[in-house]
Amino acid sequence: MNKENVIIKLQIAMYLLNFAAVCLVTGTMIFSIFETVDSMNASSFLESVYVRPWKPEMISVTALACYLLLVLCSSINYLWKTKKREIHFLIIVVEIVFCISATVAMNMNYDGLVLLIVADMIREQKGNMQKIVLGVAIIGLYTIVDYNLLGNYFGMIPWDTFLSNFNTSFQAILKGVKSIFTSINLVLFILYMAMLLQREHNEREQIQILNSQLKFANLKLKAYAIAAEKNAETKERNRLAREIHDTLGHALTGIVAGIDACITMIDISPEATKKQLEKIGNVARQGITDVRRSVSKLRPDALEKMDLEKAISKMMEELKNTANIDIVFKNQVHPLKFLEDEEEVIYRVVQEATTNSVRHGHADKISIEISKKEEWLTIIVKDNGLGCKEVEEGFGLKHMKERLELLNGRLEYDGQDGFFIKASIPIRWGEEFN
Repeated sequence: MNKENVIIKLQIAMYLLNFAAVCLVTGTMIFSIFETVDSMNASSFLESVYVRPWKPEMISVTALACYLLLVLCSSINYLWKTKKREIHFLIIVVEIVFCISATVAMNMNYDGLVLLIVADMIREQKGNMQKIVLGVAIIGLYTIVDYNLLGNYFGMIPWDTFLSNFNTSFQAILKGVKSIFTSINLVLFILYMAMLLQREHNEREQIQILNSQLKFANLKLKAYAIAAEKNAETKERNRLAREIHDTLGHALTGIVAGIDACITMIDISPEATKKQLEKIGNVARQGITDVRRSVSKLRPDALEKMDLEKAISKMMEELKNTANIDIVFKNQVHPLKFLEDEEEVIYRVVQEATTNSVRHGHADKISIEISKKEEWLTIIVKDNGLGCKEVEEGFGLKHMKERLELLNGRLEYDGQDGFFIKASIPIRWGEEFN
């Protein structure tokens, strides 16, 4: 059984016990008044009190009705889960009015109802300042309903006067029962308060645990944010390195090869050298444009202006003209049109593979073949260059691998006879392009 259920059961027990106490006190008063009238002792009874007692039916109706309304307001106050404290405060004020009314109807001969009000007030109060105000309110309420303090001033008839109409043994029984009710009510109230305090203590502990967890989560979030920022910086540096290496490396390779060709033929044919230099200038300007677009995270300029097949053909034509090499491009996939990220990876792989053939392999013949097998697109680039028995991955091969891995692709290469590169990409063929 959780604490909330125990608190509810204790409050219900207090309701029932106080109802029994109200019935006992009002029943005793009513029976005493009827007994006084029946025994013709009304005159002597009136001489012993300062005021005339209420009519019996008035006592029972007022006391029981006000008590039941008090219980109703207390239940509403508990069940109504509104966050507006003004509403709870207003209900408490109404409860106090019913409490005082029921107590006055019993001639202030039972003050146990105050504990019900106190229980409700404490349950709704949070914070030290509010509890100070609550303490002052409780003292004031007890002062109002206590017979010994204000009963004589308001003309209330004491409990012993009503008991005088009973024999001594029965008076003792009634006093004993009333005392038992008062004591049990106090015990229930103490248990109720203990459970409330324990619940509040548990709530504070839970809040502290949640705060600790929140602080820990914030620290982890800050650490994650720092790590994510560093990771983003690393990714951006790698991206720029790949882009600049591919674009600038390709352009510079073509320029170097073209200048070497110019040096060879400048004495033989100045006019042809001039044309070659114009081609080299175009390659350099295109390289500058591609570098700028790479820094701005844009696609290669050629892919923006034309489709993938034409862009690759244009790139090979420029390399052929500047480096004076033979390039054969075979495409078996028509149309050669895919999503933007796929097209860019294909373009960059061909660009880097041919650049390496010229720069490192010093090849004068390059063959490029693009084919499709099932869901895989295959790019094969082979040259007649120097090759190498043991291939060490430099920036070029490393960047090609990184680009392919972004699309779950793979890279194979071999340097035994010239240099051979095979790139495989799982193209998303589900998206057809016309």
